[in-house]
Amino acid sequence: MIPPFASHPLVQQFNEIKKYFRQHETDDSRSRMREFRHYARVIDLAGVEVAFDFVGSINFGQATAGSDVDIIMYLRCENSHDECTLRECRPFLEVENLLLRTLVQAYAETPYEVQIIDCINLNLLEKELERGDPTSSVLIRFAFYRSVCRLVNARLMRPYQRRLHRDSKLIEGMKPHVFAIFDSLSRNQQHNLSMRKYQERLQDCGVRLPASIQERILAHFELHDEMDGNRPPRGAT
Repeated sequence: MIPPFASHPLVQQFNEIKKYFRQHETDDSRSRMREFRHYARVIDLAGVEVAFDFVGSINFGQATAGSDVDIIMYLRCENSHDECTLRECRPFLEVENLLLRTLVQAYAETPYEVQIIDCINLNLLEKELERGDPTSSVLIRFAFYRSVCRLVNARLMRPYQRRLHRDSKLIEGMKPHVFAIFDSLSRNQQHNLSMRKYQERLQDCGVRLPASIQERILAHFELHDEMDGNRPPRGAT
């Protein structure tokens, strides 16, 4: 399915870079994708439908044995059509406990840390898709994650994506907010450092990045700075 923000220049550049790194995917990345597919099935059997979007090293296919796993979680909060309150949401706590305390420890080849970056309540997502407000935080986050991340349990999320794709006016209305999300990734330089780390991992495996990919990475950060407008270009004094 075409990403909602596929035509946004920052998203285009990001996905082109990501595609190259995934061509050299590590065994650890493949293993963790398989493990999370298994986790989703087990959690579903426990009575909770859940899907995961990966950010970070698994999204780029560059996870190693020591890499943390950063995920976005999608589930249906019990009796709630608001933002997931995490510590007060029973389904979230059940999934978190089952995932972090049981499944990763028992099933993973090598246990690892899991960081839940965000949780989207599917009840709220349904409501906001019906309203169609382009300033809705949950819609913007959902469209962004589905534009740049890597999904486990696409079956659960497909109806929401299709519904969003039918509203091209809504998608266009949300595009001006894409920069703000990318900005939150790079303000603390974590985004920049991660890109550099993935390049080093390929070089350690004897893979030299083509000049075209290095140029795309540089152009991605330069375009980000240009769209910011409040900062001098990268490398300027």
